[in-house]
Order: sequence, then structure tokens, then C-alpha cells
Amino acid sequence: MRSYTVLVVVIIVIAGLGLYVYYENQSDQNKVNGSHVYLGAVYSGQAKSTNSISADVYFGNGPNLRENIYYVVLSVWDSNQSYDQIGISSLYGKFYSTYSYTEIVNGSIKYIFDPHWVSIVPGNHKLSMNVSQGKVEFRFDNSIFTAYTGGDYFSVETNERVGNHTFSGLTVYEEIYGFNKTLPGIAFNFSDLSYGTTGYPTGSLSNWAPFSHNLTSNFTSLVFMKSNTVNIYNTPPLSLTLNVKNLQSSGQLIVSDVNLTIPGNGQYIFYLLPGNYTIYLEYSGQVVSYEIQLATDTAYTVTP
Repeated sequence: MRSYTVLVVVIIVIAGLGLYVYYENQSDQNKVNGSHVYLGAVYSGQAKSTNSISADVYFGNGPNLRENIYYVVLSVWDSNQSYDQIGISSLYGKFYSTYSYTEIVNGSIKYIFDPHWVSIVPGNHKLSMNVSQGKVEFRFDNSIFTAYTGGDYFSVETNERVGNHTFSGLTVYEEIYGFNKTLPGIAFNFSDLSYGTTGYPTGSLSNWAPFSHNLTSNFTSLVFMKSNTVNIYNTPPLSLTLNVKNLQSSGQLIVSDVNLTIPGNGQYIFYLLPGNYTIYLEYSGQVVSYEIQLATDTAYTVTP
């Protein structure tokens, strides 16, 4: 089993690590007190090539960081070794969509980005990146920006080799500047992480491992990874243990943005923020639902 703790300490792309990194938009890379941290997930499945990466992301209201800059992004390298990102920026408490891509100039990484592309509000959002004939199309809801990166496909893999350096590959993560041991009180829930369009294999991005930098191990519990879902909680989640009984076939357990295929009876654990949830159990063409209020770690029996 690979050690991702070592991996992410060594191969963070923005930090440079031997490659000098400079920004086209210096005004939004203000020097702030505190450390520079990452928290999220890195792809750990079989390497593949595709021309499209997409996801849904939901975030709600909460006590946001108003003295910090942070980003929550889906990131992937393209075939011309541009590090392409689409996601959300929070600039001193205000939310925007954001994109970025990179160029290698004389051995240096040039990081080109727009941290305040379009102002956004909490809720459900759709994001994607599509690459073809050297161009990457960044799409956030109905907003589109196209950049020339020289890439023809995305490299879906754990690591990316650039010159003499190795960097993290496909990632979903939160990046905070000026971190002083306080995370945003807002969860960012990525679901339906998918790849591929016409002419390429299509499917779900379902293999993930913890991804963090400059954070203690106490924070790794704040990332939930299940199938093609990656949730960055930022506040400690609660456990919902579902004990399924009297189920005579396989089925689907659906809670929030997690859709879990189950073989039958058993115990299944979900990690969620406090709140009201509807549990759906689909089996043999039938659907039953259960309402539950999650205020503490809870065990619940599901019986068709």
C-alpha cells in the first residue's frame, strides 16, 4: 500500500518544490500570516486518459473564514502538463467560481488563474473541464472560459512526472492560505465525480485516498470518500450506522449525496454533518424511506 502521507508532503504542485512558481494574478496571492494547508483526496485508481472531468458540488451557509483566502477545487493534469483546476474560491468571506491552468516557462511553473471569475452563493453547482485540440473549456454552471494549454487529453492518475519532479495527479481538495488552526465551518460535498465523453471511455471516479499537507492527522477524519463522492466537512462529522435487516436481495442505500450498493443485510456507516436526512432503501423494484434527525452519533435499524 502506498504511503500518501509521504506522497503529499513531497509532491504539492502549488508549493513548487524545486520549480519556481509565479502567478499571473499577484494581487490575490497576498501574503498572510499562518501556514499553507491542503485537505482532501487524491485519485488512487487505475491510470486512464479522458477528455472530460466533471462533478457536482454542494455547499451551504456557515461560519466562513473572513480573514483568509482559500480554494476548493477539482484538479487534473492535461497531456501538455498544464495543471488545470475548476472550483470555488473564498476571498475574505465572499464566494466566487474559479479556474486555473499552468505553463512551464524556462523550468518555472506559471500559474494562471482567476480567483473571482463569477460571484456565487451557497447551493448546488455543476462544474466540468473539457479538453480538445489544445484547448481546455472550464465550465461552472452556465459560465464558460476557454484557455489554450496545448493539451489534447487529461491524465487521470495518482502522480504526474514533470521534468525531474513528481506531483500529485487528479485531486479534490481545499487549499487555505494563512491557516491558523481554524477551518471554514462549511462542508463542500463533491458527488458524481465522472470522466469521459464521446470517443473516450466513460465512468465514475471511484478510487480515492487521503490528501493533506501541513495538517495533523486529526484533520484527516474531516474528509469522507465513498465511491464517486468526496466530501470535505471542515467540521467534525457524525456517524450514522444503518443496521439493515430482513432484506432478501441486494439493494441501494441512498443518504444525502451518497448512493451505496449493498449486498444485503449488514451494518453500513455514513459520516454526515448534523441535520435532518431521508434514508432511501431501494430493492427489488421497491423504495422505502425513513426520516431521521442526526444530532449525535446514531445507530438506526432499517427493515423493509
